Amino acid sequence: MDKSKTKIYKSYDSNILEALFLKYGVSKYYLRKCIAGNVQGIKPDNIKKDYVIMEKASKDIVSILLKKTN
Repeated sequence: MDKSKTKIYKSYDSNILEALFLKYGVSKYYLRKCIAGNVQGIKPDNIKKDYVIMEKASKDIVSILLKKTN
């Protein structure tokens, strides 16, 4: 009885996690929990918002660089 692995794990951008780690001074484990929504409060909400903003900015920069190289 071999069970196949069906669970998909969410991965987070390590550069953004490092920036949030430096900004808030909390552990990366706590940051991942905040982004996933497992922690409640004002600070976790701010962390999640910052992550979304940084992720969008990162994707925008990558797409701009791709357009320049083509």
